[in-house]
Amino acid sequence: MKRARSIDDMDAASISLKSLFDEEIIFIDRPNGGDPLQVILLKKQNTPNKSKAPLILHIHSGGFTVRVSKNAFSARIFSALLEMDDEKSPVMESATWAIVVYRLAPDFIYPAATDDCLLALNHLVHTMGLGEGGIHVSGLSAGGTLAIETTMKSLDLVDTFYVDAPMVPLSVNDQKNEWSMDSPSFRRYAYTRLPSVTWLEWSLKAYTGVETVPDLENDLSYGAITTSVDITGGAMTVSEWVKRSNSTDLLPPLFLVTSKGDPLQYGGLEFKGVYEQAMQQVEAKNNKHESTAEGISKIKHFDTSSGHCSFYLFEPSVFQHIMKEWYDEMRVVWERKNHVVTDFDGLL
Repeated sequence: MKRARSIDDMDAASISLKSLFDEEIIFIDRPNGGDPLQVILLKKQNTPNKSKAPLILHIHSGGFTVRVSKNAFSARIFSALLEMDDEKSPVMESATWAIVVYRLAPDFIYPAATDDCLLALNHLVHTMGLGEGGIHVSGLSAGGTLAIETTMKSLDLVDTFYVDAPMVPLSVNDQKNEWSMDSPSFRRYAYTRLPSVTWLEWSLKAYTGVETVPDLENDLSYGAITTSVDITGGAMTVSEWVKRSNSTDLLPPLFLVTSKGDPLQYGGLEFKGVYEQAMQQVEAKNNKHESTAEGISKIKHFDTSSGHCSFYLFEPSVFQHIMKEWYDEMRVVWERKNHVVTDFDGLL
């Protein structure tokens, strides 16, 4: 039997999605005009469309300013999920992987990218009818930040979200409403070049409309640059999640990846703490008294060893384990929405 072409057979920089998946590109009109939003839809090759299939909205990395490795990461993650299907639970057989080609800074500042992600999600679900088998949001680095805010503002839709190395500025002074990239990991791993901390700070400025002034910034220490714009849209505030949870009894499961050696590690850990507290408060508000242990168990956190968004290549067994954990939760959602009775259910 001829072996299917694998992502590992190709140079990641030259990946053609068409060689691996059925690809369709759609364009969505923006409500305020301008160029339409482009979304790339991927499906398993030569697979008939079936109702009640999952939708995975993927938001690429690149510091809000570039489209770095958009195809490579999508191909690697989606291929891994497809390979986990079996005959009893063909969860991903007709799944759609949707890549949002959101507007980039500095030409378009916050909240342009978030608005594009929300527009894409709502169009795919409400206009195209996708996601009847589960709606999942995925994001890496800056895309992880966008995935967090998109999920928070779409709690009535999202079933799970997967966040790797989110670019999360932390509050400097609550009273002054200032945020910066400064954190223990940002300073500890300032030597790294993947990603460069100076590039991260430039990206934050670009996305929030802050001008670079070299004469003033040359002597600043790492983490000293601040912005008055919260690019998480309030997602680092427990009360914001609780306020937006009126349409749901429980917050969606979170699959969070951080990495040792990553300047962004601490921001991801801080988000984990915020989300844990939000889960507990939402469950308590809705009288889910069994929730404390159950709620926290819905956060799956993985702290990898190879650095920023690098475990996909350098820790293959870890990558497979994380994908299996996320896939298993997708399967639970898919079985519930398709009214699939498992062997275990039949014994009850």
